[in-house]
Amino acid sequence: MRVGPVDVLVFSTPTLDGSSWMVEALRDVLDSGAVALIDIVLIARAIDGTVSFADADDGLPTPLQDLLAHPSPMTLLSDRDVAFASASVPDGEVGLLLVLEHRWARRLTERIQDEGGATRLHQRVPHDAVVRAFNADGAAAT
Repeated sequence: MRVGPVDVLVFSTPTLDGSSWMVEALRDVLDSGAVALIDIVLIARAIDGTVSFADADDGLPTPLQDLLAHPSPMTLLSDRDVAFASASVPDGEVGLLLVLEHRWARRLTERIQDEGGATRLHQRVPHDAVVRAFNADGAAAT
């Protein structure tokens, strides 16, 4: 099975439930077919800094579980990865650690490979750097 490039992202919000705007926005992106959710971890950080986790194997709410592309999630994330990601979630917030496959890029890559080519580089440009570049060129960006 061919797979596309995979990225890990962490989003956080003060509250999160299965019908939240964040879950609906993620569902919209997944429904477009551009990306697939291959793993997810819910990170809850209490005001006192105590962290708890839920994943597809352990207590993930059904609306989040239903977003996964495969019935059993991939095991790309180690405990160390999850601990590292949890540090980015502020006290009193809930985070979603997402592992997304770029299916649009997989389709493009398959075609390029079929023609004898190859993907030579995949590099993520940090969001802050993109915003700074747009602003430096006089285009408002956030």
